[in-house]
Amino acid sequence: MVVNGEKINFPGGGTHFHHGADKYIVALARMLKFPSDKLHNSGNIRNVLDVGCGVASFGAYLLSHHILAMSIAPNDVHENQIQFALERGIPSTLGVLATKRLPYPSRSFELAHCSRCRIDWLQRDGILLLELDRVLRPGGYFAYSSPEAYANDPENRRIGNAMNDLLKRMCWRVVVKRDQTVLWAKPLTNGCYLKREHGTQPPLCSADDDPDATWNVHMKACISPYPASKCVCVSVRMYVCRV
Repeated sequence: MVVNGEKINFPGGGTHFHHGADKYIVALARMLKFPSDKLHNSGNIRNVLDVGCGVASFGAYLLSHHILAMSIAPNDVHENQIQFALERGIPSTLGVLATKRLPYPSRSFELAHCSRCRIDWLQRDGILLLELDRVLRPGGYFAYSSPEAYANDPENRRIGNAMNDLLKRMCWRVVVKRDQTVLWAKPLTNGCYLKREHGTQPPLCSADDDPDATWNVHMKACISPYPASKCVCVSVRMYVCRV
């Protein structure tokens, strides 16, 4: 926060964006080798879920990059931060990560983001990572900027290795790891799920599970496969060409 006369400016720094959120966003685009260092990737990335958003500086700066972010605070003690973000006009909400699904249909976001969000992603057999998997679109990314991704002390290495093992079993792949950030990608098809050895955990969700059901529905420690019966493929122009 910088006081500038009668105004207060928010340069987007903080515990992780040491050089400002704008430069961090460009760095993510470069890591993914997107054209012209644009994170929107010619309209392929439009909706972002920012978990553990603080005062939503990341979401605020994404707006100028033609990306909409839903910034969520994972604990209700962060209500003041969310109120502050809302007063700045940034889409944000309390999205408590406990037992119920987030109120978004499956495949709602192209990218999920966690920067020092202090979430135990391994709790309850990785159920929170499986919830991220549910709301990410095919091929969607998870940008993880946290000590577990880069620190060399035994505890952070243990957590980082356990996350890598779980995400590998979920068929995610490491796209790139650089400095303090690792980027994973969700599979594009059901192919990898079908090739897993019998008994691999976490299991696939049962056929009667509706991944789009969210109201008062408990999270489930299983992978939501892509339902071919619901998939209707059409030719749609990129977002920036449609507006």
